[in-house]
Amino acid sequence: KNKSLGVVLLNIKQRNLLVEEMNYASEHYPHSREYIEIWEEKNDGLESFFIKNLENVQGDERDVIFIGTVYGPEKVGAPVTQRFGPINGIAGKRRLNVLFSRAKERIVTFTSMTASDVRAEEDGNPGVYMLKCWLQYSSTGVLEGGQYTGKEPDSDFEEHVIQQIKSIGCEAIPQVGVKGYSIDIGVKYPEWPHGFILGVECDGATYHSSRSARDRDRLRQEVLEGLGWRLYRIWSTDWFEDPIRETEKLREVIIRRLDELKMSVTK
Repeated sequence: KNKSLGVVLLNIKQRNLLVEEMNYASEHYPHSREYIEIWEEKNDGLESFFIKNLENVQGDERDVIFIGTVYGPEKVGAPVTQRFGPINGIAGKRRLNVLFSRAKERIVTFTSMTASDVRAEEDGNPGVYMLKCWLQYSSTGVLEGGQYTGKEPDSDFEEHVIQQIKSIGCEAIPQVGVKGYSIDIGVKYPEWPHGFILGVECDGATYHSSRSARDRDRLRQEVLEGLGWRLYRIWSTDWFEDPIRETEKLREVIIRRLDELKMSVTK
C-alpha cells in the first residue's frame, strides 16, 4: 500500500469491466477503499490509483504498473487470433513505448499468451513485434531474443555439441543472430515456450589467436550478457577429455536455468 499503482488494459471493454470490478471491491472490502483514499490525498492526488486503456495513458507515472494483455486463445489449445486492437495500428509501437515508460519501479504483466503465440517479425508490424518482444522479455529477462540465421555450425565440434544438447531433450539452433553478433548455439526447451533459455559458446579460433581477437570476444560477451543472454562456454579440451562429464555439466546448467526462469515468472 506504500506504492502508487496504475492498471492498464489493452482495450476499452476490458478496462470498463475492471472498473466495475474495482468499484465493487472498494464497496465491499475496506482495505481496497482505504488504499484508493490514501493515494487520492497523498502528494495532492498526483499519483492516485487509476485503471485505463492503452490509448488513454499519457504522462501518468506510478511506482508500479499492472498490464493486462487481454488477448489470448479463445479456446484451450487454440491459436491466438492475430487481432490486437490499437497495437495493430500505425501508432501501436508508440503507444506501447509510452506504456512501458509509465512505471518508476516495476511492471507486472498479466497475460494468457506467450511470445510464441504472437506471429510477428522485426520487419513486419512494429507494434505487434514490440508486443511479442515484451512478452518474451517479461518471461526471460532477455531484451533481444535472437534470430534464426539458417547458417550451419562453424565446426565439427559444434555439430557434436548440438547432438549432445538434443540428446538431453532440448532444441539446438546453430549461429543465432543477436544485434550483429552470432551465438554458436541457442538452446530451447520444449516446455518453455518463451524463447531461448541459454546460449552455448564453443571455443574456437578467437581463443587461439591474437590478444586483440580475445578482447573483441570478451566485449561481444559483455554486450550479449547486457541484453540478458545467459552464456555457457564449453572448452574443446575439456570436452574431448571427458565428454560424459561435460555433457552432464551442461545438463545441470540447463536445469538450473529453467528453474531460474520459472521462478522469475511466478514471482
